[in-house]
Parts: sequence; structure tokens; C-alpha cells
Amino acid sequence: MLLPILLVVLVVYLFQKWTYSHWKRRGVPQLNPAFPFGNVADTFKQRTSYSNRLAELHHQAVRDGHRFVGIYTLLQPILLVTDVELVKRMLTVDFEHFVDRGAHVNEKRDPLSGHLFSLTGAKWRRMRLKLTPAFTTAKLKAMFPTMMACGRTLSAVIDDHVGRALAIRDLMTRFTMDVIASVGFGLECNSMRNPDELFRQMGGRFFSKSWKTSVRMLLAFVAPKVNRYLQVKLNDDDVEEYMLNLVRDTIAKREGGGEVRKDFIQLLVQLRNQVEVKDGGSWEMNKVDQNKTLTVEEMAAQSFVFLNAGYETTSSTVTFCLFELCRNKDLIGKVQEEIDRVMDGGREISYEALAEMTYLESCIDETLRKYPISPVLFRVCTKPYKIPETDVVIEKDTLVQISLVGLQRDTRYYEDPMKFDPDRYGERKSETMPHYSFGDGPRVCIGLRMGKVMAKMALVELLSRYDFELESPAADSGEIELDPSLLMLQAKHDVKLIPRLRTK
Repeated sequence: MLLPILLVVLVVYLFQKWTYSHWKRRGVPQLNPAFPFGNVADTFKQRTSYSNRLAELHHQAVRDGHRFVGIYTLLQPILLVTDVELVKRMLTVDFEHFVDRGAHVNEKRDPLSGHLFSLTGAKWRRMRLKLTPAFTTAKLKAMFPTMMACGRTLSAVIDDHVGRALAIRDLMTRFTMDVIASVGFGLECNSMRNPDELFRQMGGRFFSKSWKTSVRMLLAFVAPKVNRYLQVKLNDDDVEEYMLNLVRDTIAKREGGGEVRKDFIQLLVQLRNQVEVKDGGSWEMNKVDQNKTLTVEEMAAQSFVFLNAGYETTSSTVTFCLFELCRNKDLIGKVQEEIDRVMDGGREISYEALAEMTYLESCIDETLRKYPISPVLFRVCTKPYKIPETDVVIEKDTLVQISLVGLQRDTRYYEDPMKFDPDRYGERKSETMPHYSFGDGPRVCIGLRMGKVMAKMALVELLSRYDFELESPAADSGEIELDPSLLMLQAKHDVKLIPRLRTK
């Protein structure tokens, strides 16, 4: 009985020794792993988030003098890149070697996973080409009045809480959900007034704080090879069914000619029917083509990622930005002065007015530098790549990760990186200052401008009407505690602010 046990122990020992020598055998420096979690045991024990752990590994590699280093998530070898010039090359000049993100995608078993973020190769290129016209400046301008209607509701809700502590992130998630429901799906969600609205409940489940969500996200984005074996879906069946039915019903209404709206799903319906989507073009359905170029499942997947990408990024960006501005009274004063100057004479908030608010833009950029909401860039090597100035060749199918928390808080590139300093983006801005919160190169986030417009519009609506202060004076000197269970950067506890009507 003892001999078989010893044999099993020996086999496991030899297997993990061989697995954890992957990088050494290829001449790549590695940070020492420990079985069975590799270099991320604290993440799986929920002591720290994956993004924070990756940032720690980034800084450790930098201290050891490495431009790149091998690490392990469970038994999965990952190349962690810490040098900004190498990152830049991989994302842009040498993009053909790193086309894919390597995230979970299984269109047959998990149809909502077949979205632009995760699609690979030729499928990704075709979908990107189709969707790009939906995110032009002209299309955003056309959708802007719909966004502003949600902005007015936001102010009305805050009017009811003047002088009382307000959980700002919760409110901002409801605001962004209402905007996305309207400009994405043509729905009047009104979760700012009704937090239990079904669309919000279904859409928000993707980012729910639970062990189930944490495991799904880690498997989908950090250990996709393990996920392919386990076949874990990203969403529950009822969420999937809700999204598919919602898109199916909307298609029927739009193709039937009964409803036309200037929203994202109208553009998808046009693309599905081979109607040319162009700036200045009609939003009408001038033909219903029998040869559909987008399936219901493909449309649902693109709509779903539109929802989730905008929902978390915008709400958390506004929350973190308000937190930092409330800790820096001089900065919030400068932002309000700029807003007052641009809006002088009773000018309405418009797309053009937002474009003039350059200091506010710098505040958002600095927020995203310090708090990159999607804190890790994922890539997979799609063809062998020789790292410049080395003899190291990255093999096909190797997973590559870039810690944005590590890179954008790296003292080599940013002086006093934990200081919130929007003036970094004035005349002092340098090409050596890495800022990849929306990615870079051909796979840069397609909704970058829409996300920024939503955040700016919300901040202008808030800061033009209200002064804010932190409920807890102690928060003035501390940092926000981040949720260790989530892959995205999110505060563990909501930020409580007290709004007061401005006296200009």
C-alpha cells in the first residue's frame, strides 16, 4: 500500500518540477513558483487581487533588473513584460506576433463569449471592420442627447440626497447601466430610480462579487487552457437566455419597421442586413436582406460586451476620479472653474463643450493611470517572436501579460506614482509615460471615446451643480482598499460622498 502512494507522490513531484522549469529551460529568468498555485497563491486564497499580485511580481522583476520574466498561474507558464519599449513593440510594431488576447471563447457552447474582445484571428478582423463605423465621432454625437437625458436624471436623484452621505459607486453603476440600456439597446431602464430593474440585475451579474464570478473570470482570462478543458461558461444560463431573447425581440421590432432609434443595436441591425453604416447616413432600415451577415448570437455577444465594457469602466472611473478630486480641493476647484468657463452664458452640455474641457480630460487620464479599470493586458503569441536584443524566442501559443498597475505606477516612468497629478498630461507629457488603460495598436478598445464621453458627461453634470466632500475625513490621507476577489479594479467598499448644492 505504501509503495503506490510513494509512486504517486514521486510522479506529482517530478511533474511539478518539470512544469515549473518551463522558463529556465528556455533561458528566461523566472520568479520562483510554489505548487499548486504557481506565483499567485494569495489570489486564489483571496488575500489580494490578481491585478495587485501581478503588480507585485512586476516590481519584483524590475528590482531584479529584468525587462521580462517568467511566472506561473497554477501550472500555466506566462511571460510577464515589464519594459515599456518592449510593451510598445508587442502592441504596435510587432502586433502580427500578438494578434489575439488568448481569452476564453466558445461560440457554440457559450455564445455570449463570441464578442470582439475575445475573438481571434480572421474572425476578430472581420468583426472589428464591421463594428468600427458604429463608434465614429458622428455616431457618438447622434447618441449624445440620449446620454444627456440620463445625466439629467442623475442630477434629480442627487437633489434628493443633498447634505446626506451617498454611495457614489452604486449610483454610478446605475447611471451607466441606464445610459448603456438606452444607447445600446433602446431600453428605458431607469435603474437610478428603480435599483431592482431586471436589465440591471441581469447585466450586473457578470461583475457580481462572488466566488463563482471570481473563478470564472480567472479561468477565462488568466488560465484559458484550463478553462477549455473544464468548459466553464462565463455566464449563467438565465443571463444568456435573457440577452438572446432581448436581442431577438429587438431585431424583430427594428426589421419590422416599427421602431427606429439612434443606438448601438440599430447599427447592428443595419449591419446584419448589409445596410451601409456611414457618417451622415440614415438610421432607417431601408432594406431587410435575406442573407444575414450577423447571426442573433453574434449580435447578442457584441451587445453584451458593449454593456459590460462600458458598465464597469465608466462607473469605476467616475468613482475613483471623484474620490481623488475630493481629497485635493485645489484640483476640484480647477475642474469646476474650467466647467464654468466653458458653460458660461447658460451654454448646454454638448459633445463639443466636453471636447473643450482639457483639464477634466487630464483628470480622467490620471484616474485611469492610477486606477486602470482593466488592470492587465492579455496577449497570446500567434507566431514565434524573437525578443529584440536577446536570444530568447517566444514560442507560438505562449501567454503574455502586462501589468498596467505595475507599469503605470512604476517609478522609472512616473515620479511619485501614487500622487494624483493631472498636470502630468500638460506640457510635461512624455512618450515614455506608459498609459495603456484602453490598450494600444490594432486591438485598442473600440469604445475608448464612448467611455470617455460618458465619464466626462457624468462628471460635468455632477461638478457643475454640486460640491462634494468625503463622508470620512480619514479617507483624505488613505488609499482606497481594492476588492481582492475581482479581476477588474474596484473598491472593496463603496465611496461615500456628501453632495451640496454649489453657490457660484
